[in-house]
Amino acid sequence: MLLCSLWSVSVRPGTVSSQCRGTLEERILWRRGARLLGSVFLWVLFCSCLTVLPQVHTALAWSSGSVVGSTFQDGERNYRQGSVAQSLQSGERRGILLPDDAHNPRKNRIRTALADNAVALAEPGSTAALAAEDWRIKIRNAAIARGDQVLLGDIGEPLGGMSPERWQSLASQPLWPAPEEEGKPMQISRSRLSLALRQVLGKDVSGRCILPSSLVIQRGGLLFMEDALRDYVIRSLGPHLAAMPGQAELTDFRLPGYIFLSHSQQRVQLEVGKLSPGRVTLRFAVQEADGTVIRRVSGLANLVLWVTLPAAARPLNKGENLSPDAVTFIRFNASQLRGVPWDGQGGPWQTSRSLTTGEPILQSDLASQLMVRRGDVVKLIFKRGNVHMETHAEALADGEPGGTIAVRNLQTKKQVYGIVQDGNTVIIR
Repeated sequence: MLLCSLWSVSVRPGTVSSQCRGTLEERILWRRGARLLGSVFLWVLFCSCLTVLPQVHTALAWSSGSVVGSTFQDGERNYRQGSVAQSLQSGERRGILLPDDAHNPRKNRIRTALADNAVALAEPGSTAALAAEDWRIKIRNAAIARGDQVLLGDIGEPLGGMSPERWQSLASQPLWPAPEEEGKPMQISRSRLSLALRQVLGKDVSGRCILPSSLVIQRGGLLFMEDALRDYVIRSLGPHLAAMPGQAELTDFRLPGYIFLSHSQQRVQLEVGKLSPGRVTLRFAVQEADGTVIRRVSGLANLVLWVTLPAAARPLNKGENLSPDAVTFIRFNASQLRGVPWDGQGGPWQTSRSLTTGEPILQSDLASQLMVRRGDVVKLIFKRGNVHMETHAEALADGEPGGTIAVRNLQTKKQVYGIVQDGNTVIIR
């Protein structure tokens, strides 16, 4: 039929028989229908794959002993979780939860028992970390070996209920050879220290040892621990602290854990920076017998100086006259002062800024009531010999009594300089 159609077209161009034309249209329609059916078949196959593949993947995952959570999605589980969350938010299932006041009876019973002292409190010292017969051995972070062997007594101290006889026996136990060269510290890490103690003392005794992060040991010489350095600082600075006004004390020490000296002729000298309220820098200089400084080790301390200062007894506004009933005295930490405090002398004063109740009064917070302000009209007096003249002038600057300021004569408009006598008078001599 197709050959007939082609022959008809080639033999007689421009004319097509009705029979061939009908046949061609049928073939075109058949092809379109086949394409449509093929597309529908492919779409159904694709949807089937989307449904079957997750189940196959899940079955394979379970069979292999693992679940791939990033691939498998339980739609029904997610739906249930969303439904429960929504019902909880809407209050439909609030009955299964505890009410807000469920713990109120228990709280009331405990509060009443505490108020009536019915709850027994622990006695001082009854919360010890160790039992009465329990013991531990604390290993220091620095130690001195006096002989050829490092003994347990050189590096440790007993804690708890260890008998003196047992500690004397353990303290004489040699651990390892001391450093060969005297005066040269040797550092041992925590892991090596633990291994060495376990090999010598055994598992039972070494398990009761409290180990530092590292151990520094030296053969011979001297050793100053942190407690000894703190006592040295307090004794050295005691006279300086006593000379300060108020009550001075050192707190919050941050000192080196230890300082080694190679031999007994060396010494530690304290070098102090500026001794003022706040952070104080401390330097420990290790000196030889002739005074040569071998090394310096730094430390810090906090100097707290409590002083009695005048303060505002009530809120004060800017420009308010300072009366005796507006001033009180408080104990204040001098390290928190922003300036020089008022010494209570001079006056009469007025405040140059607002002050709150209990705020220390600084010298910069006060201004003399007799001072001349810029723009004020003052009496200008000229005195020289027997000549005495008075006029009015405008102050061109602020000035306290005894200070020199520039003023402008209101009559002649000339600028002259005079000495402030009070808040209304400027004198030219």
